[in-house]
Amino acid sequence: MTFCLLITLVVVSLSNHNVLASGEELKKVRYTCEETLCTYRYGNHECFVDCVMEHHRDGECRSPSPKAPLQCCCID
Repeated sequence: MTFCLLITLVVVSLSNHNVLASGEELKKVRYTCEETLCTYRYGNHECFVDCVMEHHRDGECRSPSPKAPLQCCCID
């Protein structure tokens, strides 16, 4: 019983990898951060809507650098 559990854990831990079926490499995501700061009233949803209205693919509140405040960043 213990041996089967050990084998199961080893197999699961070794096979838990993110693999693309097509073999394609992941593209780097490029963000364009706006001057709009994110607050409790202007959050991810509002940022997303603004970015989509500007013909970007997506948008979210992100910090462009570790010490910078959260800003609306659009995904190109």
